[in-house]
Amino acid sequence: MKKYFIAIILIMVVMVTFYSILHKFIRANNSTTISQNSHNGDREEQKANTIEYGLYSLDGKYIDNGSTIYPKDDEANVNVSINHNLNERREYGLIVLEDFKQVSFKLGNKKESIKYFFTMNPNSSKDIGVRIPIKPNTQELTILLIKKPSYKLKEMDLNRASVLEDVLSLRYLINHKKELDNLEEVKSDVVVKDGLNEEMFITNDIHKLQSVMVGKEGEKLWFSNGNDTSKPLKYAIIALKNWRQTTVTDNQEVIYTTVSGAERKLFSFTLPNVKKDSNFQLIAFPYPYQVRKDNYASQQAFGSFRTVIEPRHHTE
Repeated sequence: MKKYFIAIILIMVVMVTFYSILHKFIRANNSTTISQNSHNGDREEQKANTIEYGLYSLDGKYIDNGSTIYPKDDEANVNVSINHNLNERREYGLIVLEDFKQVSFKLGNKKESIKYFFTMNPNSSKDIGVRIPIKPNTQELTILLIKKPSYKLKEMDLNRASVLEDVLSLRYLINHKKELDNLEEVKSDVVVKDGLNEEMFITNDIHKLQSVMVGKEGEKLWFSNGNDTSKPLKYAIIALKNWRQTTVTDNQEVIYTTVSGAERKLFSFTLPNVKKDSNFQLIAFPYPYQVRKDNYASQQAFGSFRTVIEPRHHTE
């Protein structure tokens, strides 16, 4: 009986390890389809199955991801450029964060909006003029592009879930930043060293990474924030409900934490209330307020698998 019990444990460990490796492979495979425009501002030759994206000044100069933006008259006036080199029609969403808090922006002379959805035809390009009011003492500006924001995935499909979890990020310093104050960090509930160091993952099991594709409003879950490097890494973490920022935990819209090398932290949280089926995603930003153009890792954003939140009294 003891040998049988040990064999079951070994099988479970192998299955969890295989899942983690498979997920990393799928994420890596998908990430190769995303590129940014070249530093000299010349667009690369279009390649099949890629998404090229970047930021340009109004006079057409490429703005390196991770560089510093200098607002004029307290406004960043820029063009978001996207080459959608995929043989499919796809919807995207665009949102803007200042110091990791969602803010309104203008498209040309239109009124301010908190989010912008648009659809791109197969193998097409688009330049989006964005005017962003910059508040005094803003330290970091982030522009996020969301794939298929209206699509709700309820079934367990790792390939589609991995495509949807990828958030395309453009992160920049702002010129009038001040010395970074000591950020108050949130204490985790559990610290684990098991090799499953996904940067951001929503789970319903404290002992393993168990995907939650559908949850009920008010349901208590965990999110795991991992560090796959050998050195401590600081993160800023936000939550989006239908692409509007909501609280992560303890009524905080942005939480900060430092994860030691080769470990992950688990935090308990509650799914927010909704009136209808709603997409929910947590996003982790490494190196908050320390983005640099010579540090690619500092330019990234790591999304969880999306969870579809259903109201308690769900109706189709």
